[in-house]
Amino acid sequence: MANSDKDFIVAIELGSSKICGIAGKKKDGTMQILAYAEEKTAGCVKRGVVYNIEKTYQSVNSIIAKLESVLKTKISRAYVGVGGQSVRSYKCVIKRNLLTQSYITNEAIDAIRQESYEIPFNDYEVLENFPQEFVVDSSVIADPVGVMGTNIEGEFLDIIAKNNLCSNIEIVFANAGVAIVEESIAPLQLANHVLTDAEKRSGCALIDFGAETTTLVVFKNNIVRYLVTIPLGCNNINKDLSTLPIDEAETEDIKLKYGDACQEMDMAEESETQYYTTTDGRQIDISTIKNVIEARMGEIIANISNQIANSNYSGLLLAGLVITGGGSNMKNIVKALTKSTKIDKVRVANKVNQMVVRTSNAGNITIDNARTTTILSLLLSGTVACGGEDIGRAPDMFDQQQKEEERQARQKEVEAAAAAEAQDAVTFDNVKADIRTAIDKVKKQDDELKRYGRDKKVRQSAKEISLSILDEAIGEKYEKAAAALQGKDKFKQSLKEGADLAELLRNAVDDLTEHVRNAERENSAWGRFKKKINEIVSDVDDNN
Repeated sequence: MANSDKDFIVAIELGSSKICGIAGKKKDGTMQILAYAEEKTAGCVKRGVVYNIEKTYQSVNSIIAKLESVLKTKISRAYVGVGGQSVRSYKCVIKRNLLTQSYITNEAIDAIRQESYEIPFNDYEVLENFPQEFVVDSSVIADPVGVMGTNIEGEFLDIIAKNNLCSNIEIVFANAGVAIVEESIAPLQLANHVLTDAEKRSGCALIDFGAETTTLVVFKNNIVRYLVTIPLGCNNINKDLSTLPIDEAETEDIKLKYGDACQEMDMAEESETQYYTTTDGRQIDISTIKNVIEARMGEIIANISNQIANSNYSGLLLAGLVITGGGSNMKNIVKALTKSTKIDKVRVANKVNQMVVRTSNAGNITIDNARTTTILSLLLSGTVACGGEDIGRAPDMFDQQQKEEERQARQKEVEAAAAAEAQDAVTFDNVKADIRTAIDKVKKQDDELKRYGRDKKVRQSAKEISLSILDEAIGEKYEKAAAALQGKDKFKQSLKEGADLAELLRNAVDDLTEHVRNAERENSAWGRFKKKINEIVSDVDDNN
């Protein structure tokens, strides 16, 4: 990037406990943090997913304003982290027969990878795709390009997420008037900046202990092998503590003070009961508090252990476990993980693996802390400058009013587009219903033809249906409705259902058309004469 005041990068992390924004500039291989801001997530992001768009917009808008006030420059675009409960991996296998012995080309590999990328998932979209391995004529090959073979089989790992995960984020930033440079998969960017090449090559599992989710990413031979988001996080501990009961405002401090993932017996503590005094004067046994924290942390770790086993790489992680996120700071967390997973090599990643320095304007961010590794990773992944116009003066009332009017106009555009898209989906669903009705009609007519094929009216009716029903059910109306949804990942499943129904209808019409021909042939003058002769011959044979 050219070196100017606008050549800074901006990243936004939409976390379950807080939304944070950061701006930095790369210089001589070092990332300089220019500004940082955060807002508590007050009921707008749940388990990493935006579910209150208006409140999320307000938080993002506030963060952008805080960053701009430090940078003295408008922010025109930003990198945004994507994560949350629905983000997970799915393995698929694509097979291709080349018919004859042929050299496998890049084009052939690209074609089967694209096919794996386009596999429809109901209510899910594919965010990323990673080739795992290839099999050419029963031989496992890492890079099959240039190899001779007849049959090729590719295994791929799709990273998928709910359709509304990205669309809700896009609405938020459209309202804020900030373009999204890239929606990065936050756990993978985190892995790129806290794991070493040796760890990814030897095999390791990265565990990010978040507020409402815990994310696991498994690497082997420098390839992503498994990704899952467990819908449990450290905020669950706070909720458990509030049932003791402890005021919710106190639970975070209590967790940080008494949290222990794997308690060790202390005879001195055992001999005398100790109490925690709440702000309203009640006393609660500290051992009870510790047991509640350990129990919930044990459940989270048990889920991690189970998911590592599900990955089928538990015995191949030579570099062990790497943990980060707020929960990785808990006392005895390494001991608890080792006990549950039977993996004795555990490293706490409390900083990214690139040089980061903080300027005086960004004093409110702690660099060497596992809580900030994700936002720093998102920032380090950026390459496109995000600066806009200079801020020459403080905005007056007219500026604010104009900005609000522009936001409302963008909101109306987004809502109108969403409404139109929803209507297109309903229209296509109605078309699919019409195709199903048409299939039933054709099959019913076919059954009637089989029973009453001698009746000329029945044959004529069947013939008319076979000639007209395709245009009625899958003609221009179907093509127009399908075209409106093309290219949108969220409708892949619906489009595939429509295509399958259309094929079923074509096959049913082909069968009916053939049966009409047979019925007309059998009931023509020659057909009836031929049938009569066959009956006479059959009677003669029977009498003999």
